[in-house]
Order: sequence, then C-alpha cells, then structure tokens
Amino acid sequence: MKPIQRQCWIILLALLVSPIAFAGITDGSTLYASLSDTFEPGTGTGAAEVLSRVYLAGEEHNYRGNYIYTYLISDARVNLSFFSVEILADVEILDYGWDVDGKTPFAWEPVNDPDEGKIKSIEAFFKNPLKPGDTSATLWFISPQKPIEADGSLAGITAGQYNFLVGKILTPKFVPEPMTALLLAAGGMLSRFSRKRNS
Repeated sequence: MKPIQRQCWIILLALLVSPIAFAGITDGSTLYASLSDTFEPGTGTGAAEVLSRVYLAGEEHNYRGNYIYTYLISDARVNLSFFSVEILADVEILDYGWDVDGKTPFAWEPVNDPDEGKIKSIEAFFKNPLKPGDTSATLWFISPQKPIEADGSLAGITAGQYNFLVGKILTPKFVPEPMTALLLAAGGMLSRFSRKRNS
C-alpha cells in the first residue's frame, strides 16, 4: 500500500470513530428534561426555535449515569452563524460533538474565561449560516450534573444587519455533594454562634 493511500485510510478511520461525527448519541438513554423556547431579539430582528433536551445515559451507554445535553436550532427567521450555551460555575463537560442529522457547525467547543480559567460557555460557529428553513445538526455535550434553566444566545447577519437573539436553554448546574453541603452549613452555624457569644 502506498504511503499516501495509507494516510488517507488512517484519516478516514479517525473520522469514523471521532466523537465529532458520533451519530445516535442518545441511543439507549432516557429523556430526563426538555425545554423548547423561541429566541427573541436582544438586538436587531428575527427569531428562532431552540429545543433543549437532556437525557440520562443508560447502562449500555459509554457515559452511563451522566447527562447528555442536546440542542436543535430550527425555524430561524434570519441568518444565524453563532450559538452559545451558558455554562454555570464549577460544571464539568466530559465530551462534546454533534450528530450528523442537519446543518453542521464549523466548530462546537467549550470557551474558557481567561481570568478564571473555567468554562463559561460552549459555542457553535456555522461557517455557512443557518438560513430560514434550515435545521441545525443536534449539538450535544456530556456532563455529570443535572439540568437547570439558563441563558442561551444566537447571532448572525442578514442583509447587512446584525441580529442577536436571546432565550432560555437547559444547562448543567453544579450541586455540592451532601457531605460538603452539611460541612458548609455546620461551619456557618458555628461562626454565627461564636459571634453571638463574643458580643
């Protein structure tokens, strides 16, 4: 086999097993929560629907016991090339990618806060914008934390006008372990009693 042909096969194999092109991420999982919201203009005009779904990965799944967060953008009334999901403090993202069932993004990845070094959002960039009538690929990420409602945003340019849409999505929320919460509560109570005693 020629070296160039071998390299082509290696690249093809890598793409087939890559999580970025992982089809059927929710197979063997149970729907845990769902939220559909119409994103409205914060600046400019337009609207779009974003369907957020959270699945609990089943026993047969590679990420069993974790939550699979999925997002599907549809019914856009303007061109959209950017999507952002707020990630709350101390949330862990184990993996991310998209299913190949619609218009795929150029990139979908976590963005770190430069000051704190923690993930503040996960964002998608569409090289070819989502146009009215298009539906995005299902964007997903895996987290061990349960969902809560938070902010999401979409943006794009249509006929020279910048449009920024905002709405609600489901995102993970960090909850301390029960023992940690008990220790924090006990420390708070002790400091309160010691202040009263010293006064």
